[in-house]
Amino acid sequence: MNVLRSIIAMVGGFAIMAFLQLGFALAAAVALSTRGGKAGTTYYAAVLVLSQVAAFVGGYAAAALAPGRPRAHAAGVAIMIFAMAVSQAAQLPPGEPVWYPTTQAVLGPLFAILGGLLRRPRTPAQVPV
Repeated sequence: MNVLRSIIAMVGGFAIMAFLQLGFALAAAVALSTRGGKAGTTYYAAVLVLSQVAAFVGGYAAAALAPGRPRAHAAGVAIMIFAMAVSQAAQLPPGEPVWYPTTQAVLGPLFAILGGLLRRPRTPAQVPV
């Protein structure tokens, strides 16, 4: 049962990160008036910053959902973020700067681990005697 909960914690943390990242990217596109598929440096910088917020929340969520060893679960999310960023760098869309997925591959995992580190471990409730 703990293995299933561990899988749910890591996949859940990654899913939360991915949905937040998608929402932030859409919000940045609307706010910065990105039209016709052409995004400028300002857009990529904004999405990069907001993606780190999403990675932090994803790492925190994985640590919160974990049945034990919360930091290890946040590290699992960090590995998934790294794999996603490397995959995106290998298939760079036209017009996307090379620095964007490379920076994501470095900062995303760090922020996911930071989110897991800031999650306080659960302590058993003290029963009064």
